[in-house]
Amino acid sequence: MRRHARDHARILAVAVGAILMTGCAPSPSASEPQGQVLAVEQVAGHWSLRAPDGARCTVSLANLVIDGVRPVLAESCAIPDAAKARSWRATATGFELLDAAGSVLMAFRRTGEDAFEAVDGGYILRRAPLS
Repeated sequence: MRRHARDHARILAVAVGAILMTGCAPSPSASEPQGQVLAVEQVAGHWSLRAPDGARCTVSLANLVIDGVRPVLAESCAIPDAAKARSWRATATGFELLDAAGSVLMAFRRTGEDAFEAVDGGYILRRAPLS
């Protein structure tokens, strides 16, 4: 019986995670610029961030607007600006990571279907597999 409850809890956790990562009918965030921007679906997801010095970070960009922003979750993060990120917004060429006050911490431009690079600083972002 306990195994069944534990399996049910895992399935629920995966489902909630999927909803947070993909969202249900994404709505525009108040913090996102108006006009031509990348589709949120092209940016939202689970990413691996690498600094020029080899520091790494796992970043999850939600496709769900909560309190007017799209949340960011940085895990196992040795990159200070990424660790401070609380939300993100799409731009015409990529996206920006924002702090709690809405200031831009890092800006990225798209370099491929599943790749971005920082506008400044040599950081590389690649889509990471969910495990």
